[in-house]
This record gives sequence, structure tokens and C-alpha cells, in this order.
Amino acid sequence: MISRRRFVELTGVSGAAALAGCSGGGGAGTSSGDESESEDDGSTSTEGGSSVSDATLVGATNNGVPTNMHVNPMGTQNYDWIAGNHLFERFAAYNFETQEFELAGLESWSFEGETVTLTIRDDLTWDTGDDVTAGDVITQFRLMKKTNATLWDFAESVEQGEDDKTVVISLERPSNPEIIKHTLANGDLRIHGYQPVFNEFLDKEASAIQQFQWEEDIHGNGPFSYESKSDQAWTLSRNEEFHSADNVTFTEYQLLNRQDNTALQQGLMGRELDVVTSLFAPPKIVANFPDSVEEIPLPAKWGYGIMFNHDDPVFGKRKVRQAVAHVINRQQVAENAGPRTKDPAPKITGIAPSDQESWLGDAYGDFEGYGMDATQSEKAASLLREAGYSKSGGTWKDENGDTIGGSYVTPAGWTDWTTATNTVVDQLNSFGFDFEIKSLPGGDYFGSYIESNFTMGAFYWLPGGARSSFPYFPLRWQMRIPDVDGGHNFPSGEHTVPAMDGSGEMTLNPLEEIQTVATTQDEGEVSETVKRVAWHHNQNIPVLGLVGKLDQSWLTDGNWNVPSEDDPARGVKWPSHWLPKQGKLTPKNE
Repeated sequence: MISRRRFVELTGVSGAAALAGCSGGGGAGTSSGDESESEDDGSTSTEGGSSVSDATLVGATNNGVPTNMHVNPMGTQNYDWIAGNHLFERFAAYNFETQEFELAGLESWSFEGETVTLTIRDDLTWDTGDDVTAGDVITQFRLMKKTNATLWDFAESVEQGEDDKTVVISLERPSNPEIIKHTLANGDLRIHGYQPVFNEFLDKEASAIQQFQWEEDIHGNGPFSYESKSDQAWTLSRNEEFHSADNVTFTEYQLLNRQDNTALQQGLMGRELDVVTSLFAPPKIVANFPDSVEEIPLPAKWGYGIMFNHDDPVFGKRKVRQAVAHVINRQQVAENAGPRTKDPAPKITGIAPSDQESWLGDAYGDFEGYGMDATQSEKAASLLREAGYSKSGGTWKDENGDTIGGSYVTPAGWTDWTTATNTVVDQLNSFGFDFEIKSLPGGDYFGSYIESNFTMGAFYWLPGGARSSFPYFPLRWQMRIPDVDGGHNFPSGEHTVPAMDGSGEMTLNPLEEIQTVATTQDEGEVSETVKRVAWHHNQNIPVLGLVGKLDQSWLTDGNWNVPSEDDPARGVKWPSHWLPKQGKLTPKNE
């Protein structure tokens, strides 16, 4: 089958229009309808014999206007992960249904003592036809070291193995294989280190790779290739060089620009969208979806929280952060934002809600709860007075008479978060803070945090996915927050907090301590370290975790064949990314 890109090169715009065929108003493309040009329904066959229909799968992105976005995963500002995840293959994936890891771009991984060996699939290639080599992965890993990626908590060096498909990671000391697997299987980590593009950054500062916006000479190794982008959409085409291209039985994937949940909900309701990667939809909206729309619930290990700017003269103070925690009724936030998909954090620990008791054990009751289901006004007021503030005219003020508050940053268009933010700000202002909501579109929202141009605002407090069930990942992440380049300015080094036994104080370096977990195989030591760092987070509050959530992903079966509800392939995040390359999201041909 001739590639879409090559066809356009040979025939020009008119050929492209002919190849596009009739995609129909329902989202899923159908055959071209010109039976004189095909044996039956307009499909063609690959060398492997599978049928490829001239169809377009229509999804959406709500990360920003595509022309303002890019696909360099290490440049977090304006990176469109939904587009990027279609272009680049992952190392491995975690299946929530089977609770097992599934290899993707890797043929195998092995763990022996202080050595991890990764073998890249022989048939993993860039869409140029060139092999993905150990050199590409090594370039990527070395750039990840510049950006303080989790991998380098336990890696000491990375080199080529016995051939150009083998990568050897040397560890500082024997490490927990589960942590390494979760690191490599993290859905945000893709094999993207295309050397002709990324090698030039090896001798540059971290800021160079973080600011690089990959918009030209884009070459991926995933099931789809970059075709074009406009203000309205990304257009991706089937990558016939992909290792499992025979499973991808349609020619085009479009990601429409839909900037908020309401637009995404309407896209499903009006049959404009065939799939949606992630979308919150309350029961009353779900009830109005067409019968063809299927919801796939997935554990999120993610959720709504509050991020403080630790450089701020007010909210950089621990007692002020603690006061905020006492004011907010987390149960009410969860109920208002979506009780079917939200659960309040029982304690402020930095650990995912459902995992807190099992990890903290007998110490669980000693952790400050800050009033999960109540506003603890007296405790909050006492802390603010200790911090040097007073209340006058119903509002808390500093020594100069200025009110405590400011702009509360929140993402525009995330409807459940909008509700959560309204609830939080109402609670804070009712207590006597003075906040106004500052709603920002995706790029500006993340940019305000990256540039530390904020006082306090809504942000997720867990990195998300299966890795967040292992406290090493969220506890470390909350101090670093690589997603915004550490723009919350949490101070590194030692911190002194009240002692866990209730008398005196304890001093620890929480970041250094949690990072030792990566190279600790003794379960007792791991447990004690997790408790100590969680205690620090409970007292010092790097990030305030409020609620966890259940993710909702969406497929439609009106024009597409989708796997049955009991198919374990639905258990990998995200179905709209994973299923097409498994041959389990295919067009229904007329």
C-alpha cells in the first residue's frame, strides 16, 4: 500500500482530496464509494494481507490550539501529549485489568544485580524506515538526566550493549525492579529520541531541550505519522513502517481542537467524535449520550489538589498552608465535583487516597487529617494568628492591612475542576481569605506555573497511572513537579517538622530520603522511609492533595468495531491510543 504522504508527493493536492474519500458527518470514515477503483468497499491490502480502509478516526485534543503546540515530550510547556502518544511508541504499558506489564517497543527487559538490559524490538523503526537504535534511546536517556527524570534516581550510566538494539543501564546499586518497570511503563514516557533532531542538545543546558518545540522534521515510530496541523486539528496518517502496521486498518486519525469538557461532551452527543481519550462526564450527561457511546472507567491515581508558590511571602509559610488545609472540606469538594468519580483524600500525606492506610499501617491515626469532611475554622484561625496575621472586617490581613489571597489559578474548560475550584474558593473566602478565580487556557495555565507566576492554584497532586500506587513516585513528584519544571519552588535540602512520636522535632531531607527507596530492596526499610517522608508532607504540605478520581475514557461503536467489555485490552491507558495498534479498534465497512 502506498503511504499517504508519498501519495500526496506524487499527485499533489487533488490527489490528497481523492485519497481523503468520504469521511461522513458521523466521525468515522467510510469507503470512498467509487467501486470502480476497488474490488469491493474501497479498502486496500497490506503486504501482510490485512485490509486497510480509507477511513478517518476522529478524536480530540483539549491541550491547546494545535498550531501553538508541539511534540517534544521534554518541553512540557505547550506539549500536546495526546498527539505525541500516537506518534511515539512506548517502552511498555501497565494493564489495570490484568495488573501486568505488557512490552511494546521493547522485545525484552531483564534485571540482574546492578544491570538493567533493554532489548529494542528488531522491527521498531522510525517512519523514515530507519531502525530505532540503542543510540536513539541513549540520547533520550542522557537528555532525561539533564531534566532530573525519575530514571536517574537509580541509574548511574547508560551505554549500548552487544548490538545496536540493546541498551544497558548501570545502576548505582541493586534496585527494586518494580520501580524500574513502572518508570519505563509510565504512559508519558515514549521512545522519541530521534538522533538527527535531539543529538544537538546533548552538549547544551537543560533549558535548551525544555524550550525546544518540535514542530518541523517530526518523525515518530508509533502507529501514526505526523501529517499536518491547523488551528482546527492535528492530522495523523497511518504509519506503514510501524511494527504492527497490519493491525491499523484505517488511513487517518484526526484530533480536533476542543478546548473544554463541554465541547468534548457535545462531540460525543452529536456523534462528531469517535473516541475521547479522557473526559469527565457526570451521570446526567452520560445518560444523554447515544447508545453507541461506551465509557471505559480506569483507575486514575490522579486528582484535584492545590499548588502553592513556596517563594510567596504568605503561602510560602508552613502555618498558612496548614491553615488552608484546615479550611477546605475535601468531602464537599468531591461531592460537588462528581461523587461517582471522585474520592476525598482521608489524610494529607502525599499518598493516593486508597493506598494510605495500607502504607502507613499503625501510624495512620497519628497523621493530621485537617478535617476531611469539615471546615476547621478555629484551628485555621489559630495558625494564621501564629503566622502574624489578624482578622478585620471579616477578612484576614497582614501587618500592612493588605488582605491575604490573590488570584487562584485554574484551568479553563475542565468542567469538574471548575466546580472544584468554585467550591474551594468559596470555602476560603467564607473563612476570610480574599481570592479571585483566574481561569486560563491550557498553555497559559501550565506556563503560569512553569514561570512561577502564581500565588496559589489548582493542580493535580499525583503524577497519575499505576506508578502512583507506589508512594515513591508521588512523594518524590510533589517536591520536584517536573511537569512544570519545579515552578512551585519547593526548597530542597533539610526540613524540620514535629517528630512523629509527638515530642520534639525531626529533621530530614525528604527528597534524598525518598530517592533511597529506588535502591532499597528491604521492604521494612522502604516502609519506614515512606512513613517518614509522608509525615513530612503531612506537616509541611509541598502540595495539598484534596481528591482522587476515576478516569473516564470513551469509545463509540456506531461506525467502529470496539472490543467487548471483558476484553483485557481495554485496561491499558489510554484505549484510544492502545487499541488501534492492537487491531481492536477498526472501521465498520459499508
